[in-house]
This record gives sequence, C-alpha cells and structure tokens, in this order.
Amino acid sequence: MNRQHFSSRSSQRASVLITTMILLIMLTMLALALVSLNTTQTRIATNSADAQEAYQTAEGAIAQAATNLQAGNYTLASFVANTNGLYTLNTAAAPIWTTVNWSNTGAIQCTTCGASTHAAYIIEYLPPVIVPGSGPRHAYRITARALGISGKSPVTLQSTILTP
Repeated sequence: MNRQHFSSRSSQRASVLITTMILLIMLTMLALALVSLNTTQTRIATNSADAQEAYQTAEGAIAQAATNLQAGNYTLASFVANTNGLYTLNTAAAPIWTTVNWSNTGAIQCTTCGASTHAAYIIEYLPPVIVPGSGPRHAYRITARALGISGKSPVTLQSTILTP
C-alpha cells in the first residue's frame, strides 16, 4: 500500500502563497488610493488657482469702471438708454446682473484685465445720496463678472461708488 502523505511543508507553501497574494492586493489598493488622492488634490489646487485668477480679474474690472466713472467718461444721459453696460436702477425688475448678457453688448468688456481671462462689468445709476456737509452726490453700483483662465469658475463682485 502506497500512502501519500501531505507534508506540512506543502501546506506552508500554500499559506505563504495566499498571504503573499493578500499583501499584494492590499498594496495595489493602497497605491490606487494614493493615485486617486493625488489626482483629487491636483484638481482642487487647479480650481483654486482658477477661482483666484477670476477674483483678481473681477477686481481689475471694478477698478477700470471706477476710473472711468471718476474721469467722467460716462454721462448721466448714457444711463437713460439702459443698454451697453450702463443702466438705471429699476427696483420693480429683476436685478440687471442676473439677466444681462455678459459676453455681448449687454456689458462693457474690460480692456485692462489681461488677455488670458475674460471680464466684463455693468454700471447702474442709483438714486442720488445726500452726504451731510457736502450735499447730494451721484451713486453708482458696479457689478463685475470674470472667468478664470480655464473659462470656468465665474466670479461676480459688486462695489458702490459716489461721485460729485
């Protein structure tokens, strides 16, 4: 009679193989998780930089609009037509910045905001404000909208300006 004996050595080889396979699978899963985390972090950093670029560009558009207002480049008669980026406040209608076409003639395109980004602004003539000691002054609300370099991450900023 021939008997086959399974040695303990054979079962040890099988357990080493199974243990090695489990460790290999765990290491592969860990590597895939790290790659995914790295990709996510890269996207977050890119989106943050894009949003920051859009924010800075919108601030530049507000500065350009304020400079033009202070220089007298826009007359009060320009606001009566309610076109081309110059509007008179209408409290009965929806806010103009929610309905305006930012990429067309509805807004004034920023010319000093850089070539890599897109920015535009609108100016609304508000009711005059009486400043104690200096009399009535003209009030304007500037709304600027900019996009980041990728064309995403829209940022909208507003500022109010008083002029003599």
